[in-house]
Amino acid sequence: MRPASPPAAKMICPMRFLSFLIILSLFPFAAAASDDGRSCENDTAVIDADFEGARMSDCNARTKKFKIRIDPENKPINPSPWYAFRVTPKTQDEIEIVIKYSDARHRYRPKRSEGDGVWRLVDEDRVKLRRKGKSVTLTLEPGTAPFIIAAQEMLIGEAYETWEKDIAARARLTRETIGSSVEGREITALFSAPQTARDEKEYVLFIGRQHPPELTGAFAMLPFLETVFADTQLAKAFRERFHIIAVPLMNPDGVANGHWRHNMNGVDLNRDWGPFTQPETRAVKATLDDIAADANSALRLMFDFHATNRNVFYTQTQEDVTRPPNFTQDWLAAARVRLDGYDFERAERHQSDLDTSKNYVFGRFGAPALTYEVGDKTDRQAIHHSAVIFAEEMMKELLAGAGSPLASAGE
Repeated sequence: MRPASPPAAKMICPMRFLSFLIILSLFPFAAAASDDGRSCENDTAVIDADFEGARMSDCNARTKKFKIRIDPENKPINPSPWYAFRVTPKTQDEIEIVIKYSDARHRYRPKRSEGDGVWRLVDEDRVKLRRKGKSVTLTLEPGTAPFIIAAQEMLIGEAYETWEKDIAARARLTRETIGSSVEGREITALFSAPQTARDEKEYVLFIGRQHPPELTGAFAMLPFLETVFADTQLAKAFRERFHIIAVPLMNPDGVANGHWRHNMNGVDLNRDWGPFTQPETRAVKATLDDIAADANSALRLMFDFHATNRNVFYTQTQEDVTRPPNFTQDWLAAARVRLDGYDFERAERHQSDLDTSKNYVFGRFGAPALTYEVGDKTDRQAIHHSAVIFAEEMMKELLAGAGSPLASAGE
């Protein structure tokens, strides 16, 4: 018998409003034997990390507890300690697991999934921080079926593929492979082009998941894109005016291997927009090169979706001249009117030598280039609701600059 679900207040939103999560039912919830240190067992359970997106550097089974170590893929690195492992109970005894971080402090409150597409927060009274967050002890209810414990809800490459193919079919988009990762995984993009040819081609670019653990950014990006590709009057007018390019998963290797931040070469992709030493950033750059090479084309906007400890947009400064002008302040002001109860801030950043997507795109094209950051703990329904509004107001603002009467229209 599966243990009772925690009270509603302890639950993460099931996230069923995003169709990609159907793929969670395909997770390997049966434990597999492993000889490479990715599993251990005692009389109460088997713990392993033999699945896509897992991270468990070492596992040591004691008589009544487990000790797990979580290491980053390489150092130095941002302290985003991703962990994910599978627990297969053998008895009805509680399972005690001590997680030790080698190069970070505890950041992500653990989530649990029984394979039903629902992720629940582990109850606070079952999570004890020790050594100022350098380790954490979990005391878990057993159940009779395998379950996964992870830092955040898991969204792996197969889920992206399913979602991309689905929305491409619904919205009549083109889905293309624009490059390959270090390990040879496809980097895919969704393209939408106006049905009516125009003398000037105006582009917008949306990218995501440069940093694997930043799931809340992904949970914003997908409903944002769903809104842009929706069958509404506003969205159809937007797609008839602008060419849209979306790359939802830029770091497929990092996601597949449970990385804290980097790709398989140990490089932070959002510090490679300038050197372009990595195949993942070069794939997107090639698409931007095509826009720059066409005298009749212009990039009007770039959003890069991430996650951090709060809801914040990193933008150009008020003094920076963007094309189109004043987009950011007008867009955020319009969204704020509709987002009662959703706290967010604008953090202006001067152009610098830091090789981020934001700096590169603004420096090269002069277009508004924003880092769309979502808090790790932000309510999942609020992420979805706000992403829809941010997308709608983005479309209205860009259409207003294009002189469209739909700029003041609703959905």
